[in-house]
Amino acid sequence: MSADLHIGPKTHPLDREMLPEDPLELHGFEVPGDVEVMFRILMEEFARMGWDCAEIVELARNPFYQALHGLWRLHGEAEFRRRVAQILARVGVIRVREFIAPPPGELLQIEASSST
Repeated sequence: MSADLHIGPKTHPLDREMLPEDPLELHGFEVPGDVEVMFRILMEEFARMGWDCAEIVELARNPFYQALHGLWRLHGEAEFRRRVAQILARVGVIRVREFIAPPPGELLQIEASSST
């Protein structure tokens, strides 16, 4: 971790003072860790959301998604695609479809008669 990064006590965002120079925007930065573990975890998460290989590669090309884009740049297009396909082949991709039944037609009241 960088020596110039000041980490103070944890406070909930609602309890912090609003400062003009802190617009509460997310800022990404690199941290030490195992790149292969991060790659695998990200791909498994996308697989659980139903993303296929082509969709993940397309998203990785976008610099807005810093971690994914960084992995794409690190490995290059072909190797990134190969690794994604390999992980998806192992874990599978969850796909869900929703079907909404049409409303029923006219409802009929059925009465039971008791014969004594």
